[in-house]
Amino acid sequence: MAAAAAAAASAEAAAIARRLASCNGSARERAVRNLLSTFLPASAPHLSTSDLLKLWKGLFFCFWHSDKPLYQSSLASRLAAGVSSGPSPAAATAFFAAYLATLRREWAHIDIHRLDKFYLLNRRFLHHAFLLLSAHSFAPDLTSQVISIISEKVLLPEADNVAAGSPRGLGYHVADVFVDELLPVLPVSLQTMELLLSPFFTVLEKSSDRVMMAKVKSSVFERFLDSGKQLLELVKKGEAVEKGSAEEKLGKAGLLFGFCKRFSGIGANEETVQANRKVLFGLRDAFMKIEKGLELSGVEIAMPVFESIEETVVTEVENGMDLDEVKVEKKKKSKKASLVESEKDGAKDLKREKKVKKEKKEKKNKKKKKKEEEEETEVADGGDVAEHSTDIHAEEDQQMGDCSDAIAFDETMMSNLQNQFEKAAAEAGMVNGGSSSSASPRKPVSGKAMKKRKRAKSVDRLPEISDGDDGISEGNVLSQDGEKSGKKVRFSMKNNLVWKPHNPLPPQCLRLPPSATPRGSALKKGVKPGPIKETPTPVKKTKPKAKSAKKALKKNPSSAVKRLRKLRSFSA
Repeated sequence: MAAAAAAAASAEAAAIARRLASCNGSARERAVRNLLSTFLPASAPHLSTSDLLKLWKGLFFCFWHSDKPLYQSSLASRLAAGVSSGPSPAAATAFFAAYLATLRREWAHIDIHRLDKFYLLNRRFLHHAFLLLSAHSFAPDLTSQVISIISEKVLLPEADNVAAGSPRGLGYHVADVFVDELLPVLPVSLQTMELLLSPFFTVLEKSSDRVMMAKVKSSVFERFLDSGKQLLELVKKGEAVEKGSAEEKLGKAGLLFGFCKRFSGIGANEETVQANRKVLFGLRDAFMKIEKGLELSGVEIAMPVFESIEETVVTEVENGMDLDEVKVEKKKKSKKASLVESEKDGAKDLKREKKVKKEKKEKKNKKKKKKEEEEETEVADGGDVAEHSTDIHAEEDQQMGDCSDAIAFDETMMSNLQNQFEKAAAEAGMVNGGSSSSASPRKPVSGKAMKKRKRAKSVDRLPEISDGDDGISEGNVLSQDGEKSGKKVRFSMKNNLVWKPHNPLPPQCLRLPPSATPRGSALKKGVKPGPIKETPTPVKKTKPKAKSAKKALKKNPSSAVKRLRKLRSFSA
């Protein structure tokens, strides 16, 4: 009975495979519907591996002939749903193994124009394989079975196939997208993470492919490393980590898995490829830094625990429905929630900006008030100094008045006396030296206000003195007053310094040119200087200037000009 059912199933599988590879698009579509809806659920236990490979030969060419991106996406999701919605885990894993074997066999024949859609198909199958594991709560037996299929068929193919020139591009692509497709079903326990990452540890230990080593390092383990660093920085700063983000899911595994010990153990193993030890020890040192940073920070991070998928998703997976529609609805709900949160955050940001602007304005006003107060205090201090100086002069005048009551020193009296002193100094020839004797009796008080007052006084006195005395210059008057002029004098070394030798120079006949004196050690040895050669100074040759035509006519007129002149004289 079982043998007859198996024979009937194999014959029907061959017929479906032929219809799947048909050139007619409608025939292929009917064959796909028959295969996924009726044939696989009913006869999956009776199919052998050879029958599944025949079916996948037809499915490969069915997907090969599919055009238009929308149809390719829908067909890829329907084919991949056969893994997550299979009648049993054994049938699902067998279907997945047949797919990987067919794709690895045909990978070398895929041209560049069809490569992108097969990348999409591979991503969908990996995603639905992880959904199958998540639906069964990552049972260790099922997880190890699926991961062993990925390792044997893709990442570490058999030695005979590798020697025969089996393509490795599919393995590179799986290593690139493994973490991206695993991320939606995380977090998982550390024991499950050990099973999921076991093929990549074996790649680092046994593989001699340099490209595969680089892909596994950058696309798998460095993702955990970078997420762990970001999570540790956020926790140290006390900032909240977004729930469900890559930093939370991958970061916890990167910090708590113990990658450092695992890499050191693989590197110390005798069977490890010698060329891979450098990569292993580099990863070990990098993970050691973040693990020590977590210990020194004293922050406790909760262990990752597997969270089951929602019931609606599980029921739809069991019924064979596509998960894309459910994801779209979830994204819409999350977008609405995020829009509401963003509006709230925007309102908060506006309030904060207003507060910051008000604070800035208040600070500016305070600074302006402080500057005004400082200027007022400076002006007040200048006024006090001026009042103090006037009080001192008044006291001096009172003292002078007490000594001599008959003489009253007014401004006119002071100006007359000053003019008389200046005349006497000019007659005696003491104009330059009399500045100290004719200094004003009042001493200037320190302060900015007094300096400005001094300059104004000196400028006011100039016209009066110049009117009184014709022979005295402005500079002499200022020097006699003992006050500095308002002009700025620029001092230059070239114009104001004159070199004066301490000893008189020798006569011109004894002076020697510098070229005649010997250089170096000849002077020390006593070598006499040679004869002086006088070189004549070169004379510049001047070109004779061209004589103008008018001058030439004036000096030597031609015979025709002479005749014209004679004719003019006769006619006149």
